[in-house]
Amino acid sequence: MKRALFILGHGSQAEEAAEIFSNIVEMVMNITSFETIGMGSLQLSKPSFEEGIEDLIMQDVEEIIIVPLFIFKGNHVQYDIPEALESLKKKYPTVNFIMAKHIGADHKIAAIIEERALAAMKVSY
Repeated sequence: MKRALFILGHGSQAEEAAEIFSNIVEMVMNITSFETIGMGSLQLSKPSFEEGIEDLIMQDVEEIIIVPLFIFKGNHVQYDIPEALESLKKKYPTVNFIMAKHIGADHKIAAIIEERALAAMKVSY
């Protein structure tokens, strides 16, 4: 079975946001064991969630693990993503979609915050 990892971002009109999202996806590509990686945004940015999924399906992917790049379990994670996923399941009934947990609270995020704070102190002196 051909599996893919799909990274789902929020999306933004800001060019910097798209660039950062692409950089994160590239970093994941460099460390993951998944051979096929896809990406898309819930709103505003391209590719959209559906466009990104369609790209993977055109590559004969049979199972897609979707990781929402969201820290909070807000309306997008609770409602919008599951609703969009239900539509995709109906449109592509032969594909197995698995929704992973959103990023949430993680010790790695705490470490990044500490690292940034220490770096800021060094810069300000």
